[in-house]
Amino acid sequence: MRHMLLSLLAGIVLGGSFGEATADGRVVAGRLEVGFEVEVAGNPTAVAVHVVDPGHDQQTFSLIDRGAGRWGGLVNVEPNNYVIVFEALYADAEESVSDPVTLVELGVDPQVLGITLDPLSGEESPEGLSKVALRWLWAAVALGAAALALLAVWVLGDRGETPPPFAPDREEPAVEGGTPAESVEEGADSPDA
Repeated sequence: MRHMLLSLLAGIVLGGSFGEATADGRVVAGRLEVGFEVEVAGNPTAVAVHVVDPGHDQQTFSLIDRGAGRWGGLVNVEPNNYVIVFEALYADAEESVSDPVTLVELGVDPQVLGITLDPLSGEESPEGLSKVALRWLWAAVALGAAALALLAVWVLGDRGETPPPFAPDREEPAVEGGTPAESVEEGADSPDA
């Protein structure tokens, strides 16, 4: 199943003047070695790959023409799920830039990058929380539950002490000369009303 998922992710069409792009990565001596391959339409004079770590510097690497519209190269960077942008430069000073994609979207195994994917959403999730962080998380959940319970007691707590007026289980005072309903009807017909 995992290999089928990786083979589906192994190539992505970038759009524009770029066709299918793939990447393969492995960790060597604590560094990530990534091999890129991208199809480029037309006759570019140079193709570069921009390796971007959001919030940090970007690194730019030249790719080699492998013939038949394919360009590729090998890059050595710190392990991370970088955002990748390909750029093609043409002889007439025209340039084309691909849509941004991540290494995982290009086909690099998430486990090589130290990433686990949420099986339901397919999005990145942290490798795991430390025991101290989990303790604080559970303490926060317990505190939230206790706060909700106290709020419920505060809002609903006074309802049992005093019954509302005209409650079905409350006795009405007796009126002289009949039942309370008869005396109200009699009072409505009286000339004093």
